[in-house]
Amino acid sequence: MTLEEARSFLRRLKSRRDKEEGARPILQVWQGGALSGVLLAGEVALLYGEAKVGKSRAAVALLGWPDGERAAPDSPNEDGGDAVRSRSWRVRAPLDLRFYLYHATETRYAHLRKYAQTLGAEGLTEHILPFNDVRELERALQAIQRLAEEKKAPALVVVDSLIKLVPPQQSENEAKAMDEVMARLKRAISPSGREPLVGLVVIHHATKGNSGPRGSGAIAANADHIFRLEPKREGEEDWGLLLYERGRGDVWREVEEVLRVRVRGLRRASSSSAKGVKRASKRSRESYIERARERFGGRIFSEEELFRYLTDELGLPESRARGNISLWKSREKLLSQGEGLFFKKG
Repeated sequence: MTLEEARSFLRRLKSRRDKEEGARPILQVWQGGALSGVLLAGEVALLYGEAKVGKSRAAVALLGWPDGERAAPDSPNEDGGDAVRSRSWRVRAPLDLRFYLYHATETRYAHLRKYAQTLGAEGLTEHILPFNDVRELERALQAIQRLAEEKKAPALVVVDSLIKLVPPQQSENEAKAMDEVMARLKRAISPSGREPLVGLVVIHHATKGNSGPRGSGAIAANADHIFRLEPKREGEEDWGLLLYERGRGDVWREVEEVLRVRVRGLRRASSSSAKGVKRASKRSRESYIERARERFGGRIFSEEELFRYLTDELGLPESRARGNISLWKSREKLLSQGEGLFFKKG
């Protein structure tokens, strides 16, 4: 390396450092009488929680949180008390630069729109948009970056969910695959030669017991910030507590709670209530197998991976999930190959 090459290389590092230092804050927290930036433009945060604890609702609540001190207005659909509360946290992205991008097979617009209306964030409904695949998601993020450049302000985007970004022949348990998935998200919000203006909050499932993000450790390792959603019962009401778990932000313990959102009729993922079993028993096993076929495609997978999909993503009780797997095997709809399984076509 020549002297000029050495100087040029160090200048590039300094330029990258200055770019990081100048990144615009999107999520901030009051600490010691001053606002500290936590989620910055160009960063990716992971929001994880167990099935059916209200991850989508919490994400909508975060997007709809007003930029200021006041709480979100009460909704006529909620009785008594605020539907969402936050004390110290602020969202700095303008309301017209907050988007919820959901995979077309992950959830429905009607549900997300209802959440927004319930939480007093009706203006968000026009920014709840579907995507079919990773390429379409990347184009959507590029479009939002362009809007943010026009408005000279940062944008906050929720992506629902991480599992839909994993290539069909790969698994969330593979470190190499998840390294690439997370890197691709980072590239999508880091335009070459331009200021990054988009911050992402990506929804993901938790391991059993809510002890961490499900899948490879590469997922958490590549996330700039990690939020955890915890269910909490207060009197007759169910709440989802969105907590700042860790990341680049230096957050005091007393302000770790980002917000709490009320979720009426919340079914805890750890319970196997009679209502949950009854609802599951009314559904057709064929609908579950079709959804599982769509999820796994023609690739080979483990029985544990299928079991977790049925319980975590489709919300089946463990006994019903095991029963379905046994039934599909007995009817030769689910076949063995080596140490794995695959779905028979047709």
